[in-house]
Amino acid sequence: METSLDKSNGWRRWSRPAILVLTVVGVTVGHMIVPVTRQVPHDLFVRLYYLPIALGGAWFGLWGGLGTAGLIILVYLPHIVLVEHGPLTFGYLLEIPVFLGVGLLTGLIVDRQAQYRRGLEGQAETLARSHRELQEQTRLLLEKEAQLHRADRLSALGQLSAGLAHEIRNPLGAIKGAVEILEEDYPAGHPKAEFYAIILKEVKRLNDVVTNFLNFARPVSMRFVPVDVREVLASLEGLVSGEARAHRVRIFTRFHGGPSLVMADEALLKQAFLNIMLNALEAMPAGGDLAISTRVADPKTVGVMGSDGREEWLEVVFDDTGTGIPEEYQGRVFDPFFTTKKDGTGLGLAITYRIIENHRGIIRVTSQPGKGTTFVITLPVEESGER
Repeated sequence: METSLDKSNGWRRWSRPAILVLTVVGVTVGHMIVPVTRQVPHDLFVRLYYLPIALGGAWFGLWGGLGTAGLIILVYLPHIVLVEHGPLTFGYLLEIPVFLGVGLLTGLIVDRQAQYRRGLEGQAETLARSHRELQEQTRLLLEKEAQLHRADRLSALGQLSAGLAHEIRNPLGAIKGAVEILEEDYPAGHPKAEFYAIILKEVKRLNDVVTNFLNFARPVSMRFVPVDVREVLASLEGLVSGEARAHRVRIFTRFHGGPSLVMADEALLKQAFLNIMLNALEAMPAGGDLAISTRVADPKTVGVMGSDGREEWLEVVFDDTGTGIPEEYQGRVFDPFFTTKKDGTGLGLAITYRIIENHRGIIRVTSQPGKGTTFVITLPVEESGER
C-alpha cells in the first residue's frame, strides 16, 4: 500500500527535473527575446541562468550541477554565436566556464554535506548498536552476578550441611524414640495420646525439612542421556492428575511437532518439572487452568545463542491462572529458603533452578498478581536425533 511518504518522494523525483527544465527554458526564451541593444535586461537573463544551476547542484549534487550547467551551455552558446553581440561577445563567452564552475562548486558542497550526513548517520547507528550490545552485556552480567550469589549460598550451605545433620538429626532421632516408648503407656483414645501423635508428626516434618536441605546442599551426580521432553511431560500429567482434580484444576497440553530430545538426567528433569506443576496447583486453591506447552525457542529472545554454539533451543512453558506472585517477590522466587507459603521450606524452586542450570538451561518467570504465573524453561536440543 502506497503511503503519503512514498507519494511525496515520487512527486519530488519527477517535479524537480521538470522545474529545472522549465526554468532553463523560461530564462532562455527571455534571453532570446530581449534584444542585445537592451543590455541591462539582456544581461539580467544571463545572470538568471545561475538559479537553475544552483538548484540542480542543491537537489542532485555534483552531477546535477554540472548537468544543468551543460544543458544551459547547449542552449546559451548558439545564441551567443549566431547573434551579433559586438565587443561584448567575448565577455558572454566567459560566462560558460563560470556556469561550469558554479555547478561544480555547488555540487561538491552538497555532495560533501551528504557524505558528512551519511557518516553521522552511520556513527549514530554504530552507537545505537553498541548501546544495545552494552545493554545485553549488562543483562548477562546481572544474571551471572545472581548466579554467583546463589553459588555462594550453596557453598555456605554445603559447609554447614554435615554439622547441621549431626546437630539436628541425632536429637530428632532421640526425641522420636523416646516418644514412641512413652506412647506405649497410653492406648489409642487416651487424652495424652493425641499429644504424642502431634510430637511425632512435627518430628517427621522437621526431619523432612533437614532432608530437603541436605539434598539441596550436597553435590548431585547426574547421568545424562537423550530424553524426550514430551514423554516426560505426558507422564507427569498422569502423575498429578489426581491432585489436579482435588484442586479443581484442568490441565491442558500442547506440544510442538519439532525436535524434543534433550541431554538430561531424566529423574532430575522430572523433579524440576514436577516442582513447578505442584506449585501451580497450590497457587489455584479455588480451581483454574494449567497450560503446559512446548515450542522452538528463538535464541535471540532468550539471550543464550553462542553459549555453546547450538542453534536450536526448546522451551517448556507452564502457564497457570493462579493467584500470581507479587512484583516485589518475583526476583527472589529462586532464592534458597525464600517462600511465601505458611508451611513452605523455600527449597522447591531453588532446587528446580539448580537442576535447569546444571542442564545448561535457563528458567524465567513472569507473573501478574491475581491473574496467574508463567514459568518458561529453555533447554538446548540434542543434535544427535529427532522425534
